[in-house]
Amino acid sequence: MKRRISIALAVIPAALVVLFIGLKYFTNREEAFPFRCATFTRYDLSRTEGKHLDFAVTQDLRFQNRDSGYLLLNGQVTSGEETTLLNRRIILTSGDKVDYDTYRYRIGKIITSATDTTPDATFNMLLAELTLDPSYLQLDRIKVDEKSYLIGGPLSYLFTCQRY
Repeated sequence: MKRRISIALAVIPAALVVLFIGLKYFTNREEAFPFRCATFTRYDLSRTEGKHLDFAVTQDLRFQNRDSGYLLLNGQVTSGEETTLLNRRIILTSGDKVDYDTYRYRIGKIITSATDTTPDATFNMLLAELTLDPSYLQLDRIKVDEKSYLIGGPLSYLFTCQRY
């Protein structure tokens, strides 16, 4: 009888600890979808001193669900002395979370707005900064604050954004 009580006294606290850890883990998990965040970023992609290339864009990143999302890029591009407008939407399909903080989507298509005056070759330089392969977009989402996230690409961190 004493042995059963001793075992019960040892098992009950261990079970409570496991239950507490499980509850803490599942109640503090934030919803993966939908994930929406927006920011303003300036990308200086000047390769040589004589050739200035600067993107000043607002970005709206949305992972609607496992199968769809988009990245909206809207702003100005300065290439040398010429300034053009950038207004493109990268449509994301067939994606999901790869691990705890990484999302990977297939780029379904890139929609160019009628107001966009940036040449495709110039836009492709920005796209190369965001992706390793123009057919996929893989981004890491690292929580910094209550609603702030650091978004990283395959090569480097790209921007911080505010979830809404």
